[in-house]
Amino acid sequence: MRFRELLDFEYGKRLPAEFGGAKIRVTARADRRVLRPGWNGAARDLQMVARNLVRPGMTVWDIGANLGIFSFMAAGCAGARGRVHALEADPKYADLIARTAAGLGASYAPVDVLCAAIDARDGIRSFGISARGHARNRLVAEGTLAGGDLAALRSVVALRGDALLENWRAPDVVKIDVEGAEIVALEGASRLLSEIRPVLYIEIADTNAQAAAEILHAHGYDLFRLEGDGSESPIGTGCFYTIARPR
Repeated sequence: MRFRELLDFEYGKRLPAEFGGAKIRVTARADRRVLRPGWNGAARDLQMVARNLVRPGMTVWDIGANLGIFSFMAAGCAGARGRVHALEADPKYADLIARTAAGLGASYAPVDVLCAAIDARDGIRSFGISARGHARNRLVAEGTLAGGDLAALRSVVALRGDALLENWRAPDVVKIDVEGAEIVALEGASRLLSEIRPVLYIEIADTNAQAAAEILHAHGYDLFRLEGDGSESPIGTGCFYTIARPR
């Protein structure tokens, strides 16, 4: 099999036993690290977050779900009484999540997926498809042209986190991985942060670190960095492995 064909190939990869051992549909086009044995390459942090934060019966939101790796790990931890809502703007990956979800066993929380992006306002946005791997797909400014690291552009529905709250079960834990769109994701979730107050795991780009911290602090959250051993260290500004806990 040629390397390009290998990247596009879909196959089932089994989750660790602690997350139920289900096979989930993956493709290396999203993240080449899924080709490696085990999950420590592609999802070491996600395993720690699911293990440390998700308990039976919880509701979890996965914003920027990609292949749904965290969705299904969280579903294994939340169990049949829990619920997982996944948001993914790439229709191919949303379809993979839906197909995996349809085959989950009874011990898992139900997982549903909505094909849309997160934003500070509801509307239609431009979504860039990365030429370097679809895990880097992201919202782009209006008028952006394909080229460079963007192989193509698509129009996608974009929704606020507070709009999702009107239709989804209120979350206990929210994971956000939106490739630089952290600020608009937080700006569109004021009610979620002020009233529901879930624990957040959010990957924050260096360019957004201070602004994201200011929003979270204003809503009464303390910030911590997820360390490689699963522990948490207090931090004053955002980082790539940020856990935000309500005071």
